[in-house]
Amino acid sequence: GTLLLYTLKRLKWNTTIMNKYKYTQSWFINSEINRTMKNFYDKTNENRILEIGCFEGLSSVFFADNFIDHVNSTLTCVDPFLTIPSNDHQKYSLNNAELNFDHNLSVCKNIEKITIHKTTSDSFFKTNTNTYNFIYVDGCHETDFIKRDLENSFNVLEKNGILWMDDYLGGDGIQIKNTMDAFLHKYKDQYDLIHIGYQLAIRRR
Repeated sequence: GTLLLYTLKRLKWNTTIMNKYKYTQSWFINSEINRTMKNFYDKTNENRILEIGCFEGLSSVFFADNFIDHVNSTLTCVDPFLTIPSNDHQKYSLNNAELNFDHNLSVCKNIEKITIHKTTSDSFFKTNTNTYNFIYVDGCHETDFIKRDLENSFNVLEKNGILWMDDYLGGDGIQIKNTMDAFLHKYKDQYDLIHIGYQLAIRRR
């Protein structure tokens, strides 16, 4: 029934990725958010999505193509690309990540509803005055950055909004998991855990 229909739609969108978008890394195609976000969000609703960390833009166009059809929906993309020395995707610099991002955003649906900030998340949050009902955090994997991104994101997450975090079980060692666990413990009475695996997601109470 519903699960089969969703699976067929996801497979169709994944085919669209291969035919329409430019990318060198296929991480997002196999991600848990790609497989399960439609269990939590309806594209017909008014969705205000914030994405911290975009890389080549596959996640960005996923949100744009599937979740911001409502006339008042928006997508805000934040990524400094390779302008900071500690960027943990530095080794992919020769793969033209920013050029692929620019191309992919230019050919996706709902481009008029997308705002792009090519800056660090720290700089973005210093001037941001908006709130969001879905935030996807896949930014710099350095511990200090993760901590600030989660804190800043939670501060602008609306009631019943979802904070979705990538790489909960990723990276070298357990530094990322420990940092996210500390965040979860600090706010333990303010959210419900809705997904846990390689990625992690909570819904604000």
